[in-house]
Formats: sequence, structure tokens, C-alpha cells
Amino acid sequence: MEENIRNMRRRLSPASLLTDDLVIHILSRVPYISLCRFKCVSKSWLALCSDPEIRKKSPQTLSGFFYRSITTESRHCEFRREFTNVSGRGQPMVDPSLSFMPSYYKILLIDSSNGLLLCRCATSFPKREYFHVVCNPATKNWIRLPETEAEKMARSHIVRLAFDPAASSHFRVFLLVSHRPGPNTDVTGVEVYSSKTGAWTYRQSGWGRDCRVDSASRSVLYNGIMHFATVSSSVVTVDMELNRWGEIPAPQETNSSCLIGLSQGHLHFVQLHNSEDRHLSVWALEDYHTQHWILKHSVSTVPLPEWRHVHFPGYREVIAIHPDRHLIFFHAGWRGNSDCIVSYDMDSGVVKAICPPGPSCAFTYIPYVPCFSKWLSDEN
Repeated sequence: MEENIRNMRRRLSPASLLTDDLVIHILSRVPYISLCRFKCVSKSWLALCSDPEIRKKSPQTLSGFFYRSITTESRHCEFRREFTNVSGRGQPMVDPSLSFMPSYYKILLIDSSNGLLLCRCATSFPKREYFHVVCNPATKNWIRLPETEAEKMARSHIVRLAFDPAASSHFRVFLLVSHRPGPNTDVTGVEVYSSKTGAWTYRQSGWGRDCRVDSASRSVLYNGIMHFATVSSSVVTVDMELNRWGEIPAPQETNSSCLIGLSQGHLHFVQLHNSEDRHLSVWALEDYHTQHWILKHSVSTVPLPEWRHVHFPGYREVIAIHPDRHLIFFHAGWRGNSDCIVSYDMDSGVVKAICPPGPSCAFTYIPYVPCFSKWLSDEN
């Protein structure tokens, strides 16, 4: 009798009425972070949430940050590549060691774009070489880029990655060339690698003389156009084929830490002023064609009790804006301890540390959004 009752309950369970296709359709709308949590429910849920088709369809958002740290616990300094979840809790969702890459590669993370990472690699065997690699930590695919003559001839350069899985499974790598040494020098030309053609294409800069791109700022791919922040209060743009060059005036003078980012479908300009009150301004490009910015958020952080544990020892503090929420991320100190990531919710005003301070100095924070779309070799 009890067995019959249990069977009846199973038959009457709402979940039992769902077909496999419907369950897959529902789970494909769940963010990847939630899928990882659901794996702990049972073995069947583990198998279901690990289905590659579900992961490919699930909406992706910011999952965490790669960063480089220097530990000073021992007599010798040790460089490490680490990852922290955006929640600040649990085991890292991604293996920061990138163990699927050849073990003899010395890897330096440079940039990320919608799930792909751009790395600067070096080898000492069988000969010393320096080259770039683009990889996908979620699928463990990677490709080594061919050498470029422009990089050899340049005195300095900036390298950025452009990838939009909604538009194509192919990516591009932008190499901004300068013939003067040092950071933030004038850009004289741009070379682009296309994964579709497997080749580099060079063009002289169409931004005019004295265009100095901020070497510490991230680039933004938006509607097929690359955007780069300059040190002279503007955002310069160029399309994927290096045919259309443009410039968008910044909403205000950029004499302090700033960042451009994409959030909720709009280009954003975030600035943390180096004034005594540490004024934070967040602007959104409301109309792209008229280049009209609107002030979305403005606050003086010093008087607020929520910020009493935060201190900014360095110059480059703003590291990311959340793609789907009103969250800003900073590289800062917390409660007087070492470097960590601090998040600020513009809606609630809540400030919290998501990367616990430790005995190391951290830098080069790179935001990461997982991507499970087809890799280049998977295409027909």
C-alpha cells in the first residue's frame, strides 16, 4: 500500500508532468551560476545540468574575475594566477591555472571578451618565443596566433580581444601600434587578426595625430564596433574591417580613474574622481548616434558609512561594471588590509568585499563571462 501511495505521489508530482524537452527548455534559461548550484541536488541533476546543449543555450553573465597576485609569505616573491567568483563565495568556477594549455607555456592574461581570454605566452624550449594565444576556459579550446610584423617593428603596443558569440563564433584581436616607447603613446596604426581568415590586416590609424589610447583601460565591443578610452577625454571607435573610424567625446574630463563598459545594452562611462570626497560618476550613452550621455548615478563616497572600510591606495581603481545589474567593481583595500575586489550596488548603496584580502598583492583584474558556443574547429 505504501509503495502504491509513493508511486501515486510521483505520478501527481508537478515535475513528473514535464517532458524532457520542456525541462531542457526551462534549464536553458537559467544562468550558468545557478546550473552549477543545481548540480549538487542529486546525480540526475548533475548529469542534466552538465548537458552541453543546456550550457550552450543558457544565458551567461559575469561569473567572476581572473587576477594576478604576488605572494610575500616566503623569502621569494611568487606570481600566481587566481580566480574569484563574483559572489565571493565557493570554489572558483574556473580553474585559473588553465591546465588544458601546454605546461611549458608561461602565460600572462591580457584581456577577455564574452568568454574568451587573450594571453601573452612565452616558451624557452626548444627556443625562446613570445606569442599570443586565445582560449576558452569553459570548453578548454585554444589557438595560437601567427606572428605579426607590426608588433616586431612597434616600440610599444596595446592588444585587445573582440568576440561576440551572438554574431559569430569567430573572434578578432586588435593590435594598436605606436612607434614611441612607453604607455599611453600616440597610436600610428592598427593591425587586426581575424580567426576566420587566419591572417593579420594592417591599416594606418584613422583617428588622426596625437590619439593616445589609455593602455590600462579595457576596450568594449558594441554593435560590431570596437571602443577604446583615450587619455584626452574621448572614446575612439573603429569597425571590424578597419574602414570606419570615429570618436565620441567623453561626458566629462578624464583626469582620474575611469572605465568604459557595456551594461544593460548601453555603453557606460564610469569615473572615480581623485578628489577628497572620492566622487563617483556613472554615465550612460543614451543615444549612440547623437552621442548624448546621461548621468545615471552620482555620489560622494567619503561621507557615506557604507564606504568607511574602503580605501583606494592606487590610481587605477575602477575595474568593471556588471553587464546586467547596477553594480560597479573596484580594486581597493578593505578594512585596512591588502588588495581585494569591492562591489558597489547603485540601487541599494551596499558596499562589500567579494575577494577576501590575503597576504598577497593583487593586480590585473580581468572580468570573465563563460561561453559554451561552438569553437572554430566545431563549425561545418
